[in-house]
Amino acid sequence: MHDHLDAMNTGRGGATCAARPALPSPMLLPRLGVARVATEVLLVSGLVAVGLLLAPSVGLRRRPRACIWVSLLGAAVSAAVLVIQVGVPLTQGVLFGWPQGYFLAMAHSFQADTPYPFLWSPRWAYVLGTLTPLMGAGGVLALGAGYPAVRAGERVAVLPFVLGVCALLAYMVGAALTAVWTWHGVAV
Repeated sequence: MHDHLDAMNTGRGGATCAARPALPSPMLLPRLGVARVATEVLLVSGLVAVGLLLAPSVGLRRRPRACIWVSLLGAAVSAAVLVIQVGVPLTQGVLFGWPQGYFLAMAHSFQADTPYPFLWSPRWAYVLGTLTPLMGAGGVLALGAGYPAVRAGERVAVLPFVLGVCALLAYMVGAALTAVWTWHGVAV
C-alpha cells in the first residue's frame, strides 16, 4: 500500500539513500540562548564603540580628553548595574543572586523562546536582569574609549579602562556560568 513511500526512503534498489546532514536539534537553540544573546550584546556594543572612535563626525580617538569622559561614562554605567544587581537581592534577604537569574532574564528579553523561571523567581529579578546588557555595553565603551586616552598618556584614563576590563570579565564569566548551569534546561 505504501510502496511508493518505501521506494522514496530506500531508493530504487532497496538500498538506503545517502544520509542528509544532521540539522541542529530544536532543543539546542534555547540552550544556546544565554551565550548567543551575551555574544550579540558584546558584538553590537563593540561596533558602536568602533563607530564612536572612528567615525569622521565624532572621531573620539583623536580627542583623548573626550575619550576620558566617554570611558568614565561607560565604566560608571557598568559599575552601577553590577552594584544594583548585587545590592538589591541583599535588601530582599537573598544572600547572593548573581548571575544566573539576571542573564536568563536578559536572554529572555531579547529572545522570547529562551526559558525564564517566572513562577519561582522574584519579580524584581527579571526587571534587574533586563539591565544586564548595559553592563557589557558599558564595559566595552570604557575599554574602547579608554584605550586611545591611555595611549595618549592620560593617566586619569587608566581607572575607567581597568574598570571596563573588570566589567567585561564579570559579564563574560556571568554569561558563561549561566550558560553552563542552564545547559540541560531551566525548571520553569
